[in-house]
Amino acid sequence: MINIYDIINDLYTDDEGWNQVLRREYAEQFLRTEAFRGASDDDLLDIWGQVMYLLIYCGNTGCKIGDMTSEDLIYCISWCQRNIADFEVNYDSVEQLLSVIHRLLVFLKHKKAITDDDAALRCKRKLLGADKKLNLFNADGSLPDEYEKYRTNREPDLDTKIFMQMGKKLTDLFYLMKNYFNDDSFRYERKRARLSYFGSDSEPDFEKRPEIEASFWEFFLFDFHLSDTNQRPVEAFYEYYKSHPDPDYEKSNKALTVLLEAMQKVRLMVFTIEGEDEDGWYLCRDFFTGSISELSLPLDDNIDTGNLLCLAHVFEDGNLITEYLWSVYVKPLARKALLKRFSSLLEWYRVSEPGADWENFCENNAALITHMVGYAGMQDTILEPFRWSTKIRNYKPSLIKEDDPVHQFIIRFSRLLHISWKDRKNLLQMWSDFYTEHPVSFFSTDEYIVWALAILGSYMTLTETYLLDIVSYAEKTKIEGWRIHDRMQIIRTALNLEHFDPRYCSESSFMNMMFS
Repeated sequence: MINIYDIINDLYTDDEGWNQVLRREYAEQFLRTEAFRGASDDDLLDIWGQVMYLLIYCGNTGCKIGDMTSEDLIYCISWCQRNIADFEVNYDSVEQLLSVIHRLLVFLKHKKAITDDDAALRCKRKLLGADKKLNLFNADGSLPDEYEKYRTNREPDLDTKIFMQMGKKLTDLFYLMKNYFNDDSFRYERKRARLSYFGSDSEPDFEKRPEIEASFWEFFLFDFHLSDTNQRPVEAFYEYYKSHPDPDYEKSNKALTVLLEAMQKVRLMVFTIEGEDEDGWYLCRDFFTGSISELSLPLDDNIDTGNLLCLAHVFEDGNLITEYLWSVYVKPLARKALLKRFSSLLEWYRVSEPGADWENFCENNAALITHMVGYAGMQDTILEPFRWSTKIRNYKPSLIKEDDPVHQFIIRFSRLLHISWKDRKNLLQMWSDFYTEHPVSFFSTDEYIVWALAILGSYMTLTETYLLDIVSYAEKTKIEGWRIHDRMQIIRTALNLEHFDPRYCSESSFMNMMFS
C-alpha cells in the first residue's frame, strides 16, 4: 500500500520550493487531521490529490493560498482543467476539490497561517447548482467567453500538461499496451519485431533477463511499425483506447488518454552527454544533428560520461519514457566513423525518400540504429568504410495503379505472408516502375501470378531478404520455375537493378548491407 507520508516526503525532498506554497509541516498535519476524522488510506490519497491541484496552480502562477478569493478559485479550476491531465471539470470533481480546499483553509486559519477561510464556501455557492448542475462552466470545462473577457489576471498555460503520479500512470499504460498486443491476433507482428530486434524470431528467456523483455517492449511500442497500417503500436493503441477506455481505470482514464497522446511524440534519440546544468539536467548532443537538448537522465555521479553514446526514448519535455538508459562506450574516432556510415545510409535512403532528414530516418530504422550503435560499442570493433555505391540518381517513382491484377495479388499475398508495410510498398513500387518501362499483357489467369512471383523473387535477391520459398511455392501451384526465372531476368534488365538497390530498400535490407 502506498504511504501518503512517503509521497509528501518525496515531494518536499525533491523540491524544497514547495514550502513557499504550503509548509511541509502543515501538509503533514492536515493529512493527520483528515485521518483522525476517519479518512482511510485510499481517502488520504484522494485528498492529497486535491491539495496537489491547488499547490500546482499556486506554484505555477504565484498565487498565495491565503489570499485567494472565490473568483480566484474559479480561475484555479479552469487552469487545472487545461493544464493538469488528471483534472476533469464536472460537478463531482469541483465539489470534491472545493470541499478539500475548504477544510484545508479552516485548518490553516486554525494554525493562524491565514486570516480568511471562507473562499471555497463562497465558490461552492457560485458553482454548485441544484440537481448536481455545475454553474458557469461550459460542457467542455471551459469558462464562457463573456466571463473570460472581464478577467484582469490571466495565468499563462504550461507548455506541456502535468500528470499526477506520472510513474504509476506509465506503469499502467505499459501494462495495458502489453496486454493488448500480447493477444494472439498480433503474434506475427511480435514475431517480426523479435526478428528485427534480436536477429531471431525465437523469444529469449525473459524470466531470467527481465531487462531484455522491458527493452524489447519499449522497441516494439515506440519503434516497430505494424504491417497493415505502418503505425507504431503506441499510435494504434491510442486510437483504440480513446474509444475503448478500460473501466478498471475509470478515475484516471482521462489522464491516461492524454498521456497516450503525449506518447505519440516520444522519439528515439542517440546522443552524447556534454555536461550537467545547475538543476541537475544533462546537456546532451544529438549524435546525428549536433543540436543540444536538456534531458533528465538516471545517472550516478561516479559514472564517466566522456565516451558514452546513449540511446533513449524521450518525451518532448526531455524526460525519458522509462528509467532505463541504454549506453555503450565509443571513442571519438569510432564515433566519427560510425556517423560517416550513418550519413552514407541516409543518402541511400534519400533515393526513395527525397528530402528525408535524420528524424525521418531514425523513425523508420530504429532497429538498424540500435544494432549499429551496439556493434560500434563492442570491444576491439573496427568500423570499415561504407563499401556500397550506386549509379542511380534522380529517381522518380512511377504512379502505382491499384486496379492492376499484379498489384492486387501482391497485396493479398503480402498479407498472407505477414510482409512488412515497407516491403509491401517496395514490391508494389518495383512492379509499377517495371510496368512503366516494360508493359506486359496477361493471356491467362496464372500469368499475373507468375509476374508477381518474379517481382517477389527479384526483390528478395537484391535485398538479401527471405520472404518466401519461391521454388517450393511454384511446385505446389504447378507453375514452371523457368517462367518465374525468365521474368526475373526481364525485370532485372528493364530496371537495371543493383545489389541493395536504393530505390527498394527497407530496414531489413539496410541490416543486411551492414552486417552481411
